[in-house]
Amino acid sequence: MTRSSTPGSPAGYDRIGIADADGAIRYLSKSEFENLPVAERVRLLMGGKLQFFQGDRQLTAREALKGA
Repeated sequence: MTRSSTPGSPAGYDRIGIADADGAIRYLSKSEFENLPVAERVRLLMGGKLQFFQGDRQLTAREALKGA
């Protein structure tokens, strides 16, 4: 999947990929991620372990969290 910032595309994400220690990726919906404790979300974000997606398009963290 490619990262792009397509003008006119809505900001936000609909799912998150979280890389585990063994390299496996587990996916959470936006609501599942947002229901995690804030400290856990911040730890994952600061650790660079998150991949944001909107449909099949991978987003940068900036794109995903714009307006959040």
